[in-house]
Amino acid sequence: MAAQEQALSTRSIEAGVYHSRQDPWCRLCKDAPETVQHIVAGCKMLDGTAYTERHNQVAGIVYRNICAEYGLEVLKSKWETPPKVVENGRAKVLWDFKFQTDKQLLDNQPDMVVVDKEQKRTVVIDMAVPADSNIRKKEHEKIEKYQRLKEELERTWKVKSKVVPVITGALGAMTPKLGEWLQEIPEQHLRSLSRRVQS
Repeated sequence: MAAQEQALSTRSIEAGVYHSRQDPWCRLCKDAPETVQHIVAGCKMLDGTAYTERHNQVAGIVYRNICAEYGLEVLKSKWETPPKVVENGRAKVLWDFKFQTDKQLLDNQPDMVVVDKEQKRTVVIDMAVPADSNIRKKEHEKIEKYQRLKEELERTWKVKSKVVPVITGALGAMTPKLGEWLQEIPEQHLRSLSRRVQS
């Protein structure tokens, strides 16, 4: 709660509010004032490590639930990296899979693609856990980023496809459309969560 209220005793607060220190700069990167927002989503020293781990943990929850829904093997540990492809007669789930297409695409590696073989449908899922103030921008970026891949999948695999951004703020903010996006993911637990998000 204190983090959401920006009330943690960061160096910026200590320097600007409590006047107990002179230096407000981040103790890790020393490039910006050490605010809550900087710590949870803006420090270059945490980018690629802690932020990536947080992203992968959120994505892993979605992945494990989708696999369970389709009767695919579910990872035993939340720390395990999912295999690139799991598949059975009902579905195929691709994790962090780099797609090769006829047309060269720069954005060809979403977090997950779910192929529902019975419904002839794919869902391109990409996650992000940005600063709360950037959630809407990030949602729009993800939709735009994977439109061409979606079109290529529809053309080559002859399926209906949808891009689904799953964006949650680092401090818990959610976009107004998160509930709708979760409805698009073929997984019962996520659909019930989306109903709670929408209410």
